[in-house]
Amino acid sequence: MRHLRPFAALLGIAALTVACSSPGASSGGESSQAAGESQPAASTGGGGGGGGGGGANGSMTYEITGDYQASGELPFIAGGASLWVEQSEGWVAYFGTTDANSPVIQINTQSAEGTTGQIWNFGDGTALVVATSDADSGLGCTFTLTKNDSSGTAGSIECTSAIFSLAATGATGRVQVSAEWDGHP
Repeated sequence: MRHLRPFAALLGIAALTVACSSPGASSGGESSQAAGESQPAASTGGGGGGGGGGGANGSMTYEITGDYQASGELPFIAGGASLWVEQSEGWVAYFGTTDANSPVIQINTQSAEGTTGQIWNFGDGTALVVATSDADSGLGCTFTLTKNDSSGTAGSIECTSAIFSLAATGATGRVQVSAEWDGHP
């Protein structure tokens, strides 16, 4: 039951992302529905490097490879959308733009005892990618937090087997994720 709560929350975020985005459209990175398609993901910063540019309040670079592909850089969304949660010792932070066709990445860096660990979600209207630091999840994700306090969040994630789901069909699969971020209010 412990693993179903975060997954259910992530599905809610996915539904919101899908509702606010048109399928197949994106900015800040190119994507393709399946590895079998001939259109590879474009790289803008690639490999999850960078993370500090892009926005006045920082940004996240990301690369998703495998059966679903996407990459790009998204600015940190400050001004109340991203919040430091004192009692849980972490951020619920968003990276994206005001463009309805922009991908959105949400991270949860809460590390207080009793939390389920860090969570990373990507949605672009075509697919949802879910990653968590929970060792029992089988996703092979490692979060490295270099800053996690009220002044901001910075770190990286590497996943060998994150879960993705296609919005149009509900088909699921596994992907690799690499991302680096630096966000501050």
